Amino acid sequence: MKVIVSSTGKSVDSPISKVFGRAEYYLLVDTEDFTNKSFENPAVNQSGGAGIQAAQFVLKKKPGSVISSNIGPNAYEVLSAGSMPCYIAKGGTVRETVEAFNREELPMMGAANADSHSGIAGDVNNSPKGATNEEDDLEMLTARLRDLRGQVAEILQQLDKIMEEQTS
Repeated sequence: MKVIVSSTGKSVDSPISKVFGRAEYYLLVDTEDFTNKSFENPAVNQSGGAGIQAAQFVLKKKPGSVISSNIGPNAYEVLSAGSMPCYIAKGGTVRETVEAFNREELPMMGAANADSHSGIAGDVNNSPKGATNEEDDLEMLTARLRDLRGQVAEILQQLDKIMEEQTS
């Protein structure tokens, strides 16, 4: 199987990117032999819509899955519409991430896990001083919960509108 991994560099020994839409590179990696091809992200410097454009670019490469630390709601929506499974990378290099994927250690994303425009300031590759994996996980889960609450609120509003129209 071939997977796309968001990366800060052109090789499997490069660190993974902390963002999807503004990742510097995407590596299309064969999960069996680690042969790969790197692609510069055409959306990295876009003023807006980077996640959407990046997701469309990635879908054209026809990977079996996408692996990234964080994917925003617009990119996630495009990837989901393309029936693309997305997995959450925990850090490390592209090689280590694909090895973890092969061992089925990466959780599948059920929704976007980053806010809209969260990568606009650039790729944040270093955790704050003193940050632990638990702190990173807590931050990520909090952001996902915030996004899910927003999605639930939108669904409830749509349901209320439909029910109101039906009773009118």
